[in-house]
Amino acid sequence: MEEKESEVIRTVREAVVKAIEKGEDIKEKIGEIARDAVKKALEEAEVTRERVESVAKDAMKGAIEGARKAKVDAVEVTKGAAEGIIEGTKQAGVKAADLAEHAAEAALDTAKEAGDKAVEVVRGVVKGFLEAVKEVLENNKE
Repeated sequence: MEEKESEVIRTVREAVVKAIEKGEDIKEKIGEIARDAVKKALEEAEVTRERVESVAKDAMKGAIEGARKAKVDAVEVTKGAAEGIIEGTKQAGVKAADLAEHAAEAALDTAKEAGDKAVEVVRGVVKGFLEAVKEVLENNKE
């Protein structure tokens, strides 16, 4: 039996293709697309670690598929998507923000589909994000 494509993959892929066709700033627009899709998906269901990881992977997969469909380099797309995924997870609420690290790791894992250069770019985004999360968590303890 064929698995049903997730709403997040389809939404992100289609929005990425449209943005590229319109000639919009790819990195910025894809960040917005991924952020909105992730935030919406996490607000609509119970937030668990598995759900956060699944939504993050689907958003990155949709971004990569959109880039390939529009025949553009996936590296900038993955960077924008990673930033958007992280931001969307943080905006989805406190519980989701606690799990944002898992979203970042899932996005990085999925970025491997776009190649080594994309992984390096996303890894840099994730590293900066994880440092910021640690700082926020330490400040909240004080």
